[in-house]
Amino acid sequence: MAKAAKKKKKAKKKPGAASSPLVRSAFEVLEHGLSHYLRSNTPKDMKFALLHIDQAIELLLKERVRSGNHSIYKNPKETITIYGAYDILEAKLSCTIPERPNLELLHEERNNIQHKYSNPSSEDAAFHVEHAMKFIERFVREELKLTLADYIPSDFLARVLLP
Repeated sequence: MAKAAKKKKKAKKKPGAASSPLVRSAFEVLEHGLSHYLRSNTPKDMKFALLHIDQAIELLLKERVRSGNHSIYKNPKETITIYGAYDILEAKLSCTIPERPNLELLHEERNNIQHKYSNPSSEDAAFHVEHAMKFIERFVREELKLTLADYIPSDFLARVLLP
């Protein structure tokens, strides 16, 4: 494939806006997951897409916990789980996640991939990516006060954030 055809439109990053290492890492793994999802529908690409997108969600939730002045650590060597983040967000920060049922399905799919050697179908991956991206766009905007398009290439977003 010609090099020009492989180029993607880079996102415009605001200087200093994503200074948190959690946010930077979340956007890196999200972009990598989307690149797998968008390049083909092979089981291998669907697997890595879902692993990375779920990881991005967990990091974004932890960032909101951290930015709400709560520790993301259970002990000096272990951070809270995604479920621990949900609990802190709801109980201590009054942050509700109406998308949680669909995000829990994605996280269960991630666990099946990670621990049971599962290979998600392209149909299942499409379901998870659609719901995850709607959540991420809303959560980043409302809870982190950031604009997703400033960090993720616009051509990726145009293909996964359907009106």
